[in-house]
This record gives sequence, C-alpha cells and structure tokens, in this order.
Amino acid sequence: MSMRWGLFLLMMLGLACVAPKARKPLQELNQANLAQQKQFDSLLSNRPEWQWLEAKFNADIRVGDERFSAKGRLRMRNDSLIWLSIKPDIAIIEVFRIIIVNDTAQVLDLLNKKYYWGSVRQATAWLGPESGLSELQNIVWGYPFLLQPRERFSAFQAEKETVLSTFGQPEEPENTELNGQHLRFFGLGRISESLLIRSAEKQRIRMEFTGYHPIEKQLWPGKINISTRANGKDISISLDMQRVQLQGPFDFPFTIPDAYPRFNLSEFGGN
Repeated sequence: MSMRWGLFLLMMLGLACVAPKARKPLQELNQANLAQQKQFDSLLSNRPEWQWLEAKFNADIRVGDERFSAKGRLRMRNDSLIWLSIKPDIAIIEVFRIIIVNDTAQVLDLLNKKYYWGSVRQATAWLGPESGLSELQNIVWGYPFLLQPRERFSAFQAEKETVLSTFGQPEEPENTELNGQHLRFFGLGRISESLLIRSAEKQRIRMEFTGYHPIEKQLWPGKINISTRANGKDISISLDMQRVQLQGPFDFPFTIPDAYPRFNLSEFGGN
C-alpha cells in the first residue's frame, strides 16, 4: 500500500494502536443507583460547546507493515465543515488539501495535480456505519459516536473508572460474532477508550483518548489513537494534537485548478 493510501486514511479520519491497560476487578453497578445513572447521563450529554476550532497535529500511520508520518493543520466549524492541510514528514510542501461539507469530501492532490470528490460515509466505512462530518468532529473531541441505543448499555465500575458495555460484561468480549460498543471513562466524564465491534465484518475499531487538558474551559484529548483492520491489513493512526485554539472565525481556502482532472473518491490511490 502506497504512502498516498496511508495519508488518505488520515485525512478521511478528519484529520496507533496501543494495547488496553490491565483493569482491576470490576463490580456491576445497581441500575437503580441514581448516582451512577446520573454519571451515565452526564457522559452521554457531555458534548463540548464550541463553534470554531484550529489545531496543528503530528500523525503516525501504520498500514500492515508500512509506516508513514505526517504533519497537518485542522480547521473546523461545528456541524458544518472540516478543512485539512497535510504534508508528509519527508516533504516541505503541502501535498493534500481536503474540505468536508455535510456528506461530501473534496480532495486536492497537489503533488499529482488531481481532484477527487465523493461521499464521506462511503470513504470512512472502515471507521463504522455512522461516520459522517458530525461523527468525525466528535472523535477529534474525544466523544466517539454511540453505535447502540443508550438503553442497551450496562454499567460497571472499578474505583475511578466506569465501564459502559452493550455486551453485558465489563471485560472486552473475545467473540467477534457480536455487534456493539464498549466504553471506558473516568471521573470528569471524559472517554478514555471506545471499542466498536461490527459482527458483519468481524471488525474491532478501538479508539483511545489520553492527555486531556483544558482549552478555554473545555477538556481536549491531546492524543488520539485509533486501530482497526480493513482490506486484510491492520491499520493504526496516532494523532498528537498541538496548538489548539477555539477563537474564530477561520477561513477555509479551497480552490480547484481548471487543469485538475476530476475523479471519484473511490479511485484515490490508483494509477
């Protein structure tokens, strides 16, 4: 798989796989316990409040046995738009510029002088069945989307950590013939790990969020690690977010040169 495909996975994320930490024995929570139910409510309603966002990031991407590193700039307007500028570590110039509006993604391949256009949900199917603009923005904030209805979750606790799971057990299920979600979060209502299992593809999508720090009274995950498997290859993306600011508005420059031929997004990475 070429470096272009590695960078494509990064940009379709809207912008590493690490092993889960060992957990201490857990006890199931009494669902009638109002305090714990309130904590569950707090987690699900803990969406960040923001209108504009700008950040720089470093990314490490692994696809099978290949590894790529990249740097980039990210700009977002809440529920409206994602803009990305990406260059690999080995380059000194921008190679991709991406803009995502609603369910449409447009990509300028500046190195090969091509233009791509297509559906966000189709391009990000490897992240999950619901992976549009809003869901991508939530991942950046450490708030991955829920795959299952809230009432299907059971709650478990271990000291300062709470586990919410649709699998009826606090431990991560080994059986891939399941479909559901497993969440870990800590006292401030911030998610530290989300595991999605998609039975049809026998796929696990793990997202881990660490390095939370305040940005204008909002908690922001400084590091985001995502791992999954697609097209027979293990994929991991590690993002180190830097220089985050929420004061906008920002501009989103994106001009398609007349000489750039247009291709469907599904053709990206081809000859």
